[in-house]
Amino acid sequence: MSIALALHLLAALATAMVAGFLVMYCLTIGGFFSHMVRTGQIEALQRHYAPFRRRTHLKTTYAAAMLLQFFASVAALAASWHTPLIGRVLAVAALPLLLTVHRVTGFTEPEETLVSGRPIAYDAAARYLRLNLPLHALYACFYTLAATWLLVELART
Repeated sequence: MSIALALHLLAALATAMVAGFLVMYCLTIGGFFSHMVRTGQIEALQRHYAPFRRRTHLKTTYAAAMLLQFFASVAALAASWHTPLIGRVLAVAALPLLLTVHRVTGFTEPEETLVSGRPIAYDAAARYLRLNLPLHALYACFYTLAATWLLVELART
């Protein structure tokens, strides 16, 4: 197996892993977070989740998984510029797209405020509730598309 092929496979697996995480986020913890905000149980959520997040270094773990996918995809693209490139380009674009959408929609601050345990204003909680599941579903779809495309390209080689 060539290095380019191994990197393509790693990018496909890492992208599929992030896609799966995002789907499960929408189905489980993201839905639970939205439920807690919708039902006015923000303090209870923060009281339990924020210490867990700090103790387990969850923010670092999430960042590592996302960066693994990004850098594996960059390496796969750099290792082979032959066509088809679409899967690798989509995989490289996924994280910058997610971060840009998070920032442009104003979702970054309410999300971090909520999960960090800091007091959250009503309008920030409303923004979180309005955007949480739709944005994460959009990201899940994009990562799934990228992973599928990568796998199809692998199958055709």
